[in-house]
Amino acid sequence: MRFFLILSMLVITSCTYDELLVGCMDSLALNYDPYAQVDDSSCIFSDCEVNSPSFTDCVEPIFIEHCWGCHFPSNPNGILSLSNYEEIRNQVLNGNVIESIKREVGFMPKNGERLTVEEILIIENWKENGAPNN
Repeated sequence: MRFFLILSMLVITSCTYDELLVGCMDSLALNYDPYAQVDDSSCIFSDCEVNSPSFTDCVEPIFIEHCWGCHFPSNPNGILSLSNYEEIRNQVLNGNVIESIKREVGFMPKNGERLTVEEILIIENWKENGAPNN
């Protein structure tokens, strides 16, 4: 019995995890994995320049992800549609969007996750650059 106990302990303590974790190792990538040990060339980079964001690459994807569920022509909550450049531009320039996403209580998107600091910065920088349709 003692032999089996010692043998069991040796087997249990000698087991190691030899597989290396693979993933994206570039810290600038959207899918960076800080635990990856081998780069698997799966890194995804954003086409968005935070300081001079374009509408198509940076701003519109934020509205598609966070706003279109409620503010689309077929379902314009609050009688507010944010489905195209003109509608988004008007609401950003008049301050409604930025105020709504930055407020502490009752922030938009309602019942959703708060926009990231980077997403808010993208919208603010787009506004500061004149909200171009690019």
